[in-house]
Order: sequence, then structure tokens, then C-alpha cells
Amino acid sequence: MKFYIVTPAYNAAQWLPRCVRSVADQVGGGIEVHHHVQDGGSDDGSADWLAEWGAAHADVPGYTFSYVSEADAGMYDAINKAWDLLPADADVTAHLNADEQYLPGALAEVAGQMPKNPRADVLLGVYIITDAGNQYICHRCPVMPRAWASWMNCICITNSSFYRASAFRRIAPRFDIQWKCLGDLLFFRDLLNRGTSFATIPVFTSLFVCTGDNLAWTGRAHEEWRRLCSQIPKWYRLANHLIYRWVNFKRCVVSLRIKAPAVYDAYAGDEEERTRYNIERPTVIWKKRVK
Repeated sequence: MKFYIVTPAYNAAQWLPRCVRSVADQVGGGIEVHHHVQDGGSDDGSADWLAEWGAAHADVPGYTFSYVSEADAGMYDAINKAWDLLPADADVTAHLNADEQYLPGALAEVAGQMPKNPRADVLLGVYIITDAGNQYICHRCPVMPRAWASWMNCICITNSSFYRASAFRRIAPRFDIQWKCLGDLLFFRDLLNRGTSFATIPVFTSLFVCTGDNLAWTGRAHEEWRRLCSQIPKWYRLANHLIYRWVNFKRCVVSLRIKAPAVYDAYAGDEEERTRYNIERPTVIWKKRVK
């Protein structure tokens, strides 16, 4: 099965090697990967590193790599540009941000779930949340998104979402680039409104890293949130705290059916091999954003 993974990046030299390595080591056992990095014209040496990586891995069986470094209109514009390059032979596509990682064997696990969910356009996996030092905060289990619950809640997360390429070509979803921080919420809401079918899978796929600079917690995000709220009926805004609690309750129920992780392996710094991290107290409760 061939995966097409896209990564948007801008001045992400600190994180890119970890992300790229976590995609490259998925290859094998029938898994092929094309990884495309859409860099926004970084000036921190990212483009040089990407060029060196591409040259050094040009002949790896089952693995191809490409990148473009040019100005764009933000992260969501970069992802759209990368998805415009979706190869004709790709079976699954996904996007992984530069400060995120796939867990070992994640793509093989996803591939194994595809035939078990033949009607699903999108598979949603489990992800681990860490701080910038890869230290465990919690893990989050996927729940089935519903259009009525998604007006103000981003129930899905991009790093553990995998799109069947045939459906992706048919639906042709793209991010609305006028939103710079809340694009994920609008993206999944649009997919639901268009009748896209989802399925959840009991597979730990990825790491979401709380770097302290995540877009969803910036001042721009707060401005966009106020703008979004102005478009939502008042009765729904008042009811949303109940909807939010209901979604989190469902996450807790789902977690009872999924074995909690005891360890995870992730790349740190410029290391070429993963480091193993132990989890002393696994939890699905997200109590903090950063260490």
C-alpha cells in the first residue's frame, strides 16, 4: 500500500528531522511512502537540510521524498499545494505537521485497518500528546465526529487522520486559507457536511507535540474564534459547553476499550534512532498544554 504524506513547514529546522525520519522509517512490509514537504521559504536552513536529506535517500526502496521551498499564504495554503501533487498511484494520504511524528509501524497498522473499514473515507487513530521534550502528557482516543457537534468543536485531529485516496480525489477537500489558525475545525466540518464517511481505529498512530507555539493558542486564534462565534447561533454557543463535555465523555468511554500505552518510541533532537519513553500514569485527561 502506498501512502502520500504531506508536511507543511516554515522555519521548522528544530522539528523537521524528527518528523521526516518518523515517516521514512515506516517503509517496509508492503508499505511504500512518498513524503512531500511544502516549505514556506524558510530562512533557518530548513531548505538545505531537506535538499541533503533528499539526496541521501534518493535510492531507498519503497521510499521517495520531495520538497518545495517557496512563499505561501500560511500552513493551510502549503497543505493545499502539497495535496495538489497527490500521485495517481497513492492509496492513502495524510498530513503530518513538522513538529509531529508518526509512531513506529503506524502506517502498516493503518493499512491493515483499511480493508476492515471498506466504506470509510477517513480513518481516525489514537494519538499521544507530549511536551516539547517528548514527555508524555496524555493520549486521546478517536470518537466518531457528528456534524451537529462540530460547529464549534474540532473533534478530529489531523496527525491521526488518514484519507482513502480514491475518496480524497472524489471529494477533493481543501483548507479554507482565509482561516490561519482554525482551519482544521472548518476542514472537518466541511467534510461532515459533504457526507464523508469516517471510522475510528484502535491504533496508536502519532505524537502531537505541545511546543508552546501551537497555532490554536495564539492571539490570532483567539481573534478567529471570536469571528467564528459571530457566525454561530446564540443558542448553540450557549449549549456548546454541554456538547464539548459530551464529546470528552465519549472519549473516556472509548478509551476503556483501548489498552493504555506503557511506552512509546520517538525521535529527539538530531538523533537518528528513536528514544524509548516510559509512561508511568497513562491518562486520557488533558490537564496541561505545555510542561
